[in-house]
Amino acid sequence: MQLNFYKSAFSFVFSIMICAISFGQEIDSNNNSSNIGFAPLLTPTPPETDLFGLKTKNETYKNPIDNILQKIIDEENKKALNKKGIIDPQKLHENRLKKEMAELNRQYAKIDQYLGGFSSTSKTVTIVCRDFQAPDGDTVTIYLNESPVVRNVVLTNSFQQFSLPLKRGLNVISFMAINQGSSGPNTAAFMVFDENGDEISSNEWNLATGAKATLSIARVEEE
Repeated sequence: MQLNFYKSAFSFVFSIMICAISFGQEIDSNNNSSNIGFAPLLTPTPPETDLFGLKTKNETYKNPIDNILQKIIDEENKKALNKKGIIDPQKLHENRLKKEMAELNRQYAKIDQYLGGFSSTSKTVTIVCRDFQAPDGDTVTIYLNESPVVRNVVLTNSFQQFSLPLKRGLNVISFMAINQGSSGPNTAAFMVFDENGDEISSNEWNLATGAKATLSIARVEEE
């Protein structure tokens, strides 16, 4: 009787151990299978951009004109940082107000400006212009051979680009001051580039309302 009791107890304990081992293996198998085929999630890093958010720092501009303009902006930013200092906001406002009132009371003669004559083999030119002083709403219209081709351009501190076709022979490009902004005169800096991105001309104008700044480009044949 006692021998049969030990045999029954041993069989019961052995059965429990077999079940426990099988259950543990099943759990381990399930855990391993849940990790198969999954990779860690990666968050893409946004490209580094410059101060204006337009170009990546290591990107080479395809347009040579953009390279030139970016260099000008970089130089101006460096100069601005070098001149940075502590300025009394109230004093700055008073000085600016005095200057604006003086400009409003000043009369500007309507005198046209001739900016020079040039020659090029290029079939098109790119005109880049902006207000070289504090932007105050200066507006111009660009003429090509006495026909308005770009109307009512409001000049800002940012460069604006316009492409114009050149016919064979003489081409006359004029900039007419539509207004003088809130403080005259109409002030602009401009550059003219050929189709290869080479500079043809650069200059500035100070115009009264209705006056024109004019340059001429003779398109010649390649030798």
